[in-house]
Amino acid sequence: MIKKPVSYQCIVFLSLSMVVAPLDSYAARGVEKSIEEELKLEAGDETGNEVKALKTEMLVMRSEKKALDQLEKLKVRYKGTRMEAEILFRLGEIHMRRARTERFFEVHRDSSQVVHFAPELVKQASEVAQVRKAVGIYLDLEARFPRFRARDVVVFNTAYAYQQVGDDKKAEEQFKKLLAQHPNSPLVPDSLLSLGEIHYSRRQFSTALELFLKIKEHPQARVYPYGLYKAAWAKYNLQDENGGIKLLEEVIAFGHERAKTSGSVAKLDLRKEALGDLALFFSETRKPETAVEYFTAQAQDLDAVPYILRLVDIYERHSKYNEVDTVLRGVLAKSPKSSQIAQVHEKLIWNADRQKRRDIAVNQLSEMDRACAGFDKKSPSRFDCEAKVIEVSKKLGAKLHAYWKKDKSNETADFALRAYEIYLGRSGVVGHEAAQVRYAFADLMFSRSRFREASSNYALVNANPLPDAKKNSFDLMKTDPKLAVDAAYGSVVSLEKAVGDGKWNDEDEMNFGRLAEQYLSRAPQGAYALDLRFKRAFIAYEKEKYDKAAVEFKAIGWAAYGTEALASNPKVLKAQDLYLDILNIRKDFRALKEAAQALLARSVGAPKAREEQLGKIRREAWFAEVGEIEQKGENAKAVEMYKTFAVENRGSDLAPRAWWNASQILFKVGDSAGGAGLCSEMSKMFPGSANVKECLSQAARTFEAIARLDLAAKVVLTLAEIEPEKRNQWRDTATDFFALSGTRDGKERALQMFLKTADEKKTDAKLAVLEKAMQVAKELKDQKSMTLIRGKIESLGLEPAASRFLVEEAEAAYDAGDFNKAFNLSKRVVGRESQLGATKEIAARARFLQARILDDEYRGQSVKARVDRIGIVLALKTEKLEKAQKAYQSAAKMGDNAVAIESFAKLADLYIDYSHTVKAMKLPADVPAADQQAFTKEIETIAMPMEEKGIEALSQAIDAARKSARLDGLAGRLQEKLDRLNMKADLAPKVEVEALPRLVPGFGSKVFGMLDGGNL
Repeated sequence: MIKKPVSYQCIVFLSLSMVVAPLDSYAARGVEKSIEEELKLEAGDETGNEVKALKTEMLVMRSEKKALDQLEKLKVRYKGTRMEAEILFRLGEIHMRRARTERFFEVHRDSSQVVHFAPELVKQASEVAQVRKAVGIYLDLEARFPRFRARDVVVFNTAYAYQQVGDDKKAEEQFKKLLAQHPNSPLVPDSLLSLGEIHYSRRQFSTALELFLKIKEHPQARVYPYGLYKAAWAKYNLQDENGGIKLLEEVIAFGHERAKTSGSVAKLDLRKEALGDLALFFSETRKPETAVEYFTAQAQDLDAVPYILRLVDIYERHSKYNEVDTVLRGVLAKSPKSSQIAQVHEKLIWNADRQKRRDIAVNQLSEMDRACAGFDKKSPSRFDCEAKVIEVSKKLGAKLHAYWKKDKSNETADFALRAYEIYLGRSGVVGHEAAQVRYAFADLMFSRSRFREASSNYALVNANPLPDAKKNSFDLMKTDPKLAVDAAYGSVVSLEKAVGDGKWNDEDEMNFGRLAEQYLSRAPQGAYALDLRFKRAFIAYEKEKYDKAAVEFKAIGWAAYGTEALASNPKVLKAQDLYLDILNIRKDFRALKEAAQALLARSVGAPKAREEQLGKIRREAWFAEVGEIEQKGENAKAVEMYKTFAVENRGSDLAPRAWWNASQILFKVGDSAGGAGLCSEMSKMFPGSANVKECLSQAARTFEAIARLDLAAKVVLTLAEIEPEKRNQWRDTATDFFALSGTRDGKERALQMFLKTADEKKTDAKLAVLEKAMQVAKELKDQKSMTLIRGKIESLGLEPAASRFLVEEAEAAYDAGDFNKAFNLSKRVVGRESQLGATKEIAARARFLQARILDDEYRGQSVKARVDRIGIVLALKTEKLEKAQKAYQSAAKMGDNAVAIESFAKLADLYIDYSHTVKAMKLPADVPAADQQAFTKEIETIAMPMEEKGIEALSQAIDAARKSARLDGLAGRLQEKLDRLNMKADLAPKVEVEALPRLVPGFGSKVFGMLDGGNL
């Protein structure tokens, strides 16, 4: 490896005098200080400094031009004299000086400032031209004035000028000429050095080494240490590192000696350069364990640490991490108070990081932090050390953070946190970078589930004052508004995570509100603004602070965000729902209904499910509102509102409930008819509702109770439609209601329904229906229907109805005086006695009717006759008596108590009538008295037994009447009659037996019992 050491060109002319001092004229006028102050460079002012440098060069150029003009004039004046050589010598130096000025303009050709102020100078500038002029003058001087007093200087300057224009060959010739022609010149060491540099650049290291070592023959020369220094590098390039080390040690020792003897550092002190280069030579030949001690010994009173660190740099470049660690730890042990101890720690940190020994890196950072505390607080070392801690901790934290993003290791995250903590613990950490680190620190805290700490640090991101801000003031928004907003949001989210699924206490709630407000104040329309406002309200909601939550939820849910996307945002919809829920919790149903209605109006185009949800809430609120009105006792208002609700919301499941409630209120307040009316309509409005059956049943019972059987019948028919399993039962009940309604229309409808029902019934069930139909037909006096019904019954042979109808027809014929028809019809019934079974009443009535017809025939038989025909007449009368007697006796025995009573009573009348009739028979007056007396006696013989039979029959009638427990007083009347007979009253009153009331089917009792029995 070839390394070019410190150049010697910058020091070649230190011994040469210059011609002009550009500021002499100003100094003479006493303005030197002001000019110097005006042209003094200022740190950081790059543009201004460039202009000042330009002004300086132009002043120098002006002075040089004046000097050059003056010398040119002198050259002409003193041409051919001894002064000409001196003038040429000065002219050469002026041109070399002007070459430097020309070089300034060449270098600044791209500078807009320099070009602006001196365009021509920049354009015409040529360093080479000035150097060549100088070379020409020097060669002319050398050729024409061989005995010039400073000929060696002229030769040296010529060589130097050739080097300036890159002509090393001619420069080499000039340097050799000086060595050959002027061996005792003080410029010999400089020439040896320059010649060595030329051979060194040609990689002719052996030749260069010989030339450099010859300088050792001139220990008093200025360039003596530099010659040794270059010789060391020549040996290094010849792979003689140890030889090079010895020469560098000589350079260092020479510097130490000069420093001691001169009392000050020599101008050409190369100790630092030698110590620095010694690190390279040492790294290739010596052990790292000896480095600290070795460099400390070489440096003596100089700080060895910078040179040791250079050795460390070399080890680092070759990835010799163990050597780095060995050397640096040696420094810590040997020089813990070094001003560069922070750099030592830093290198140890990065060395550990490169080896992925992150725990050691972080621990070393902590050691570095403690080491800084060992310096005096006001010392520059303390300041520099803390600055280094800030720099390294930030960088290490960032690297560890980056590692964590890849490996997601908790350990790596904790290492990064430790590094960040050290950085953030420095008082000088402010501004944008500090805010960024604080944000990263909070991020890692969050990842490690240290949510409360994360929240606090996110919040602190916004509390980092800017470096140029006034005390205690800051405005991170101006430096990085996004970071400020993200940090504000992070603080809120972290706090929310810290609370987790637990309950929010008052302090956390207050902090959440404060942190959320920080975000909202910075980003009122930010990506998370809506979420934070919602969460803030939701916390209040969960803590039952409904007043606070309601205000926020309504602001979110009703805000005009301006975009459909936000209007349908789940948080917006949820806020609306929770606001509605709060109204529901408060039981402010009116407000709830109005709010739902308002949202419905705003939700045009929203998903159908949303509209349905709001509609349901509105309906439920409306329903609940009416319920409250009902509870307050405002019944009339509640009924109307329930009815309005039901009509406007017929598709809702609450509508039938509302209708039902309205009906029940009416029942409750005593308006039974109104309640029944609503219930009767319920099946039409809400046919499938749960309460429709019960409501219809209530209506039916109510209409029945208020004797509106026609309305009850219609309601019951509706029940038949909605209860198919009970259809026939309900239809029968409805028919009965129509039959008992008391209106002709109702009865006619009942008759038709009876007939229709009878057709549908099975044979064994037809009779009951046809009997009811017959009763209604009778009430309507509808002969045609009655005939039809009798025909149906008889054609079907439905007993006992067929026989009953025959009896009734016979009775009707009897009443009409058609005795033959009546007798014949009755005869048909009596003939069916065996078919009637347990039905005794019908056959008994038929037989009783026959008895009455025979009784009438008996009574129609006159006993008036001539004497010769009295026997025949009496026989006829007696025959008819016997027929009627047998009929009555037969009827009395048929098992029907009512007929038996009537039969006995009629039989008693028959006997008594016969007795009285016979007794009343008188012979004509012309019949002898004896005959008459005999006739009377004979009549008495006939009449008296009959009268006794009459009394006996009457007694039987009385006993039967009493046993039947009749309540019509028949037994009493018969008894009175018997008493009169026993007293032998002269009169023979006709026994009149009141007809027993006919029994008709009890429609009403059946219907009422059915309804009351809970069949509805």
